[in-house]
Amino acid sequence: MRLNPTECTHARARFPTYLRDGCDTIRDHLRGCASCRRAWNRYRWDIAATTPLYAEMRAFLGASFTPYLDSSEALAREWRARPPGADIADFFRHSIAYLYNLVIWQASGHRPDYCAAGIPLLHRLGVRTVLDYGCGIGNDTLPLLDAEFQVTACDYDSPSTAFLRYRSHHPITVVDPDHVRTLPPFDAVWIIDTLDHLPDIDAAIGPLMRTTQVLVCENLAVPRGVTGKGFHRPLTLAQFTELASRHGLHPAPLPADSPIMAWQR
Repeated sequence: MRLNPTECTHARARFPTYLRDGCDTIRDHLRGCASCRRAWNRYRWDIAATTPLYAEMRAFLGASFTPYLDSSEALAREWRARPPGADIADFFRHSIAYLYNLVIWQASGHRPDYCAAGIPLLHRLGVRTVLDYGCGIGNDTLPLLDAEFQVTACDYDSPSTAFLRYRSHHPITVVDPDHVRTLPPFDAVWIIDTLDHLPDIDAAIGPLMRTTQVLVCENLAVPRGVTGKGFHRPLTLAQFTELASRHGLHPAPLPADSPIMAWQR
């Protein structure tokens, strides 16, 4: 069936497949079809609304809660409206749309289960201390804590990290990225959905890569739906492989369809 880029509303029937497998064709289509994008956004919200995470966000935001917010579009508006000269760090420190984005991504079932793949690996490698770099709302921080790792969360003070503290049943330490290099080395650096946000990856995490025994990131060989907006900077597997090698880290064997990649010293 040929997709009409301006009028169609048919793609809703294919959303479950996209949700489960990811689909570049539909992803590209949604970028150009406003009606399908609205339907897709509502579809995700309706799934998310049945989850405890959604209820926690609604309680946290209180009267300011905005149902069915298209957080991707809201992020783009926030980026365009940022003050002159503001950098990416300032953007993330103030973004409320990113909180919505992270919640709906997780609560709709669209976010891969990185922890299910990564936690057994960390246990197998004898990891005890983990730095969750770019922790956001704690989608991985909290399962890592539940798995009895010693976890330090790392991100900018923001609505997202405020929500992490609100929803956590654990004492949470959240370290600013600018201060993390003053801490002792971690057995593992966990960095999911963050590499594409770093303007200079080597400057940001190079010191961590030189001292950690394990680095876990998302599978960089899989299309990640990076939008090309200024707060996303596409990173290729080849680029990161070269950087990791310079810091003495080499790919660990994992299935090709794993949602994660791991790099070992």
